[in-house]
Amino acid sequence: MSEYQDHVRQSLDGQHRDPSEDLGRTGMRWSPAPLHDTETGKANHTAATAHALIELAREAYLLLVGDVLSDGTHHLVASARTPDGLFTEGHELTVVGGLLILDEDAAVGVTIVIAAAMVGCSTGGLVVRTFAPDGSEFVRGWGVRNFWLRPLTAEEVRAAYTVGTETGATLAPEPGVEYRQAERVPRPQADGSSESTGRTAPPDNRPPNRRD
Repeated sequence: MSEYQDHVRQSLDGQHRDPSEDLGRTGMRWSPAPLHDTETGKANHTAATAHALIELAREAYLLLVGDVLSDGTHHLVASARTPDGLFTEGHELTVVGGLLILDEDAAVGVTIVIAAAMVGCSTGGLVVRTFAPDGSEFVRGWGVRNFWLRPLTAEEVRAAYTVGTETGATLAPEPGVEYRQAERVPRPQADGSSESTGRTAPPDNRPPNRRD
């Protein structure tokens, strides 16, 4: 893992955050009423599920930033349509070689929206608009499917990018913007490694007498 990926991971873990910064965010702080044993069990299960989804969303974000996004300035917008309404968060980041420049609070917001889209009754995705060093400008997108970021085709990205998220109205495509097929975000395996992006053949687990 690169140094800037590790920096972002620590930021999302809260290791670079001053707890006093959150004291003014009254909307994010609450005091629950006392719960009975059965309610406590349900609450613990819900909390564990939420934590697992946030962890998955964080891994997806880190792998997207570290393995997919190349040099340039990137505008990320995550959206989640849930039973409680539509949520969107966005931020800008710049990649220059091994250096990553971003707003850590905004990155956390994008991660939370990705996690919200992973809930079974929700849908969502992530759109990235890139301004490359060579002057090119292009858009890619990933949908949240099966608890991960799945690449969208150029046509799917065009359709998503030219429809208003709140009104559903069709928007005119911007001139000079190229829509591209998104890359696959490698998914972490149970042993902590990531899926290979190469074309290595999968291991042959058949008995020796059944192999060709």
